Formats: sequence, C-alpha cells, structure tokens
Amino acid sequence: MNVKKFGWLLLVALALVLTACGKSQSQNGKLKVMTTFYPVYDFTKNIVGDEGTVDLLIGAGSEPHEYELSAKGRAMIQDSDVFVYENENMETWVPNLLKSMKDKKTKVIDATKGMVLLPGLEEEHEHEGGEEHHHEYDPHLWLSPHRAMRMVESIRDQLMAAYPDKKKTFEKNAQAYLKKLQALDQAYQDGLKDAKQKNFVTQHAAFRYLALDYGLNQVAISGISPDSEPSVARLRELTEYIKKNEIKVIYFEENASNSLAKTLSSEAGVELAVLNPLESLTDQEMKDGEDYVSVMKENLKALEKTTSQAGKDIQPEHEEDDKTVQKGYFEDSQVKDRSLENYAGDWKSVYPYLQDGTLDQVFDYKAKLNPTMTAAEYKEYYTKGYQTDIDRIKIDKDSMEFYQKGSSKKYTYKYVGKHILTYKKGNRGVRYLFEAKESDAGDFKYVQFSDHEITPVKAAHFHIFHGGKSQEALYDELENWPTYYPSNLSGLEVAQEMLAH
Repeated sequence: MNVKKFGWLLLVALALVLTACGKSQSQNGKLKVMTTFYPVYDFTKNIVGDEGTVDLLIGAGSEPHEYELSAKGRAMIQDSDVFVYENENMETWVPNLLKSMKDKKTKVIDATKGMVLLPGLEEEHEHEGGEEHHHEYDPHLWLSPHRAMRMVESIRDQLMAAYPDKKKTFEKNAQAYLKKLQALDQAYQDGLKDAKQKNFVTQHAAFRYLALDYGLNQVAISGISPDSEPSVARLRELTEYIKKNEIKVIYFEENASNSLAKTLSSEAGVELAVLNPLESLTDQEMKDGEDYVSVMKENLKALEKTTSQAGKDIQPEHEEDDKTVQKGYFEDSQVKDRSLENYAGDWKSVYPYLQDGTLDQVFDYKAKLNPTMTAAEYKEYYTKGYQTDIDRIKIDKDSMEFYQKGSSKKYTYKYVGKHILTYKKGNRGVRYLFEAKESDAGDFKYVQFSDHEITPVKAAHFHIFHGGKSQEALYDELENWPTYYPSNLSGLEVAQEMLAH
C-alpha cells in the first residue's frame, strides 16, 4: 500500500471516529440530557433512569440566580437531545437561548410548564457583597414537596410526549420517585399541621411556597449574610426586632460564621439554623448520598425547631403599606378624568377560563393566602363576578364593539364623568362613565369601567358594567363584574396576571 493511499485511509478512519464521538447518545439508544441546576437535575435523573445520561450545567459553587451562559455551556446544551430548565424567572438567560435554538433538534422541557407562580418579592436574598436579586415571579417552587411533585409530573409528561417509545420506562421511574415525594409531602403535613409557632424567620426569602402549602408564614429579614457580621447599626436594629418579637431561631441558607452566631446569640439570644434552598449540592454531598429528599427532610427537622415552640405572632420587620390606590384608598382630589383611549384594545372575557378550570390554581392560592374562604368558595364567588355572555370587546378611539353569542354590535361613545363608590370594607372604587351616542344601543347605552386606576393611564385589565336604564342604576351592581384581559394573553398568562394583581 503506497503512502498516499494509507494516508487517505487514515483520514477517513479518523473522520469516522470523530463523527462517532460527536453523535448524541440517542443515536445509540440512550438519551443525552442537560439540566440547569440541582433540583431539576435530581428530578430528571430519577425519571430518565437507565434511558440516558443526565448532566448538570450549573454545579456547586455557582449561584443559579447569577449564572451567565457561556459559549461552552451553550454548546453543551445544543449537543444534547434534551434540555430541562426550571423557569425563566430562575434561569433568566433561557429565553435568549431558546431564540437561538429554533432550528436545533434539542427537545426543550420547562419543568414548571402550566404552573402559576406567586409574584416576586422586592428583596429576596442578599448575595456576597450585599447585592440583592429580584424575580418578577417567585420561581422557588421546588422547595415545597407538594409542588415538586407537580414539577416531576410535568417533566415526565413532556419526556413521554417527546419519546413515546420510552413512555413505559419514564412512567415507571416517575411513579417510583413520586412515591418518595408523596411520603415526603406527608411527613411535612404531619410534622407541621399542629405547629405551635407558624412564623419562621429567614435570611433567604425562598420558602414562600413551602410556607403556603403547609400552613406556615415566612418572615424575611434583609441586611445580613451568613459569612459576615452585620454593622453595629444593623445589629442594634436586629437585636431590637428579635427581642420585640421573641424570635428564637433565624434561618440561613448555609452555616453562618461562628462569629456571627456568637454575636447574635449573645446580643439577641437567638439560635441560627440552616434552611437549605437546594440550589446546588457539592460533589462530595452527592457522593455521600445526599439528594433532594434527604435535604428536604433535614429542612423539616430545622423548621421544627421553630414550630415546636409557642411564640408571639412575628411581624415583618418593615410593614408594607396595604392602603394603596390599587386597593381602594385615595383622596377625591387624586381622581382624574379618563378617556376611552385608556381602554383601547382587543379584550377577552376571563369567564371561559373559570369554566374550563384554567383559573383553579388562582383560587387555590387565594384560599391559602387568605383562608377566609375555601378554594371552592372562591370559585363560586368569582363565578358570580365573572359571568357574562360577552366573550370579546374591541375598543378603538371612541367606539366599542361587543361580541355576544356569535354576533357583534358596535356603537360610538362619549365620556360623561366619573363616580366614586364606597364599599363595606371602607375602601373605595372609581367608575368611569360612558354613554352611547346611538339611540338604539339598548343594554349597551350606558357603560362603566373600573380597573383600580384613578388617573389617565392605559388599563391592564378592567371590569365593565352596562345597561339600558341609567348610569345610576349600574352603581348598585356590585356582585357581577365581568372582567377582561388582552386577547393576546394565554389562559395561563391571564391566571398569572390575576394572581400578581
């Protein structure tokens, strides 16, 4: 064999080897799965099992909230068969990544698909150096076993839809893992149902879902870090706050420095404990067999340090102002005139989403956030409020077009003023009044808008009242308030907006 021919064969062989190395494992019957951070990794690994290899993008030592996707990380994701992330409010870089992956074959799985999130807190967690972060919506769903089960089911369902030939295995693996999570959920229910103290104080405000689902209340404090001592002024404030509320335990996301523990213990008589947000585990912890379930069991033990001791009703360090304009507290002088252009757009009724169950998550949240009614009672209340046969309204300049039972009616309107109503609770609302110019407008002759705003700004949603008698006759309608959101929002987006506002 001459040298040229040998060299050619060598190049061909080398090319074949490189091609084989570059193949995703799915071509060999095994999936190659990339996950973002630890809980997503652990959930996915338990579902995939032997059907593939599951890798972790953001390892120990990296802060998931602050992670910036590198070129290497992007390549690792695009080289995978499946990419699983938690939520774009956690992995904020994901939307930009997905835009660049439109033509890629990588299957993308959103672990919180279909789940409604709580609105984010203004101050959630102070990082090294004093920098805080804020989420538009709170992504820490995994810290409640109740919601972790939903995440596992969501990942399972999306994997089964993408790979129907592996459905039985995914189903079997997920079922086995869900049994563990069900037992964990039951342990939390049993351990916390008779809590003597329902308020727990934490430096990392990541545990609202856990608190909500198990009848507790998270009280967040800011301005302290586990690895540094607070300033003298902050220590004085903390000491006063701790003593006033008789706080016995403060939770950090990691073991606080000995000096901080000694300082707070001697100055305020408080114990420091760990509530692990489970954003990462070290390689050693994973080698030692630690996982989501074991760490959450430790979190339950830590919480019981507080819940096993009776105490005062701990108040937030800084009270929020509940008497806002949006909640109906304002002076008459603040109320300004508005035009129909403030309501311009294409709007759809939320009533169909109530009927088909899309809003059930909202009612579940409301029952937990304000347990004066059950979820079923909230749904009944909103059924009366939202009920309407007008499924769409288009508003443009001075005209409104109402879509009702397959047909539409369009009229032109003039603004005729505003009216302030005072409710039983003491808060108030403003109705903005419009009157049709046409004499044959019938039940659409008189129209009133209410959207919790009192100045000329663009409405994000609105309640509408209409009739053919008079404006005054509509003032008495307080139980039926058909509600409309922009037509381009999905049902889930409407539910999310409702919960946020």
